[in-house]
Formats: sequence, C-alpha cells, structure tokens
Amino acid sequence: MSSQSIHQFAEKVALISDGTSPIGRAVALQLSLQGSFVIAAFPESSDESTRAIQELVELGTLAIGVNADVSTLAGIRYLIGEVDQTFGRLDLLVNCLKYAPESSFQDSTESDFSDTIDRNLRSVYFLTHTAMVLMDDRPKPKIVNIVSAGDVAQTRENGLLMASQAGVIGLTQSLAASLPGNFRINCVAVSDRERGNSSLDEALFRQETTVPADDVARTVLYLLSAESIGLNGQVLTVR
Repeated sequence: MSSQSIHQFAEKVALISDGTSPIGRAVALQLSLQGSFVIAAFPESSDESTRAIQELVELGTLAIGVNADVSTLAGIRYLIGEVDQTFGRLDLLVNCLKYAPESSFQDSTESDFSDTIDRNLRSVYFLTHTAMVLMDDRPKPKIVNIVSAGDVAQTRENGLLMASQAGVIGLTQSLAASLPGNFRINCVAVSDRERGNSSLDEALFRQETTVPADDVARTVLYLLSAESIGLNGQVLTVR
C-alpha cells in the first residue's frame, strides 16, 4: 500500500458492524494503526468487547464500542445515532456480521430462516441504508461487505447461509450502480476449503481459519483505500 493511501486513512471515521469476530477485530486494528477513528458494534456487553476496545485505545486512537444488535432496525438506529453524536460523519463502513444456522435444509425452521436473513442480509441492507445520512456528504465514502464463499460441500450443508450471501453480493452490485458517484462499494468473499464438518460460521468468523483474519483485513483495507478507486461492485475472493 502506498504512503499516499496510508495517509488517507488518517482521521477517517470507520464503522465495523461486528467487533466480536476475528475479521472485524483485525480490520478495526489495522484501520486504527493507520490513524482512523473506529467504532465497533458488539451485540452485547462482555469482557471480550471490553478487551477489544482496550486494544484499540492502547494504539493511541479514538475508538469506541457500542452495544447494538445490527440485525434489528432498532439496534442499527441506535448505533448510527451514537456515531452521529460522537463524530457527526462516517467515511468507511465494513459489514462483517455473519451467522450460520446449525440445522440442515430439511430440518430448518422459520426461525432459522429469519435469524439467518436478519443477521446476514437485513443487517447489511439497513445498516448501509441508515448510515447513508452520515456518508452522503463525505468526499469518498467506501463500503466493504464481507461474505462467505464456501466450497461445494459447505454450500450443500449451508444452503440458507449461502443464499443470504448471494443476496449480499447482489445488493452490493445493485448499490454500486445506483449510489452517487462518490461512493465505492465492494465485497470480500472469504473461502475456507479445509474445515471438514465444522460450520462455515465457526470456520470463517469464530475460530482460526486457513485464511488468517489479518490477510482478510488487508484485502478490506485495500478496498477502502484510494488504490482501489477503479473497483465498484466487485467481489474479491480470499483463499
């Protein structure tokens, strides 16, 4: 990454939709190291969320954690209200909340469907929609959506998850064509092909993976940087 791109992260306000996931924490840390002001959402207050924010604060940056469930519209409105009250603007948005149902297609319930769609697709749609009020006036606002890219076996086992991820990709491509010209929105697809029977949610977002979280974060930062100015509505796969 060029020094010019690194400089452009300084004092940018960045929102991470899930500070509890390894990828979300890695993105938050790398943005903090580049001088960004970071807000990370946490579904609930915990020792883990306190430690994650303390890590950012110790880097000398302005970082806050907000207890907000971004799978609900009420949680999203509260989160954006906190961003507005603290900074009054938003430059960078990273949607990384992920959830995989444990049940198979045959055993899935209406609750499984609602939970998966709400956390994986609804959160991206409404968080992006609500954040627009703080991003519209920024000169170069950027959004990165992180999705799962499973292999054939994982896709069979997690059809509902993968359907929601396809929805996020479709939404990304649609917004790339319809948002104002100063916006850039892209996807990072994280693939894990060596996890056997572990759930895709556990493999990609809750445990160590064959794709290190720091490597995914570097790809996210590339898409948030000035170097990716020519990319819009694209999906970059990290393996």
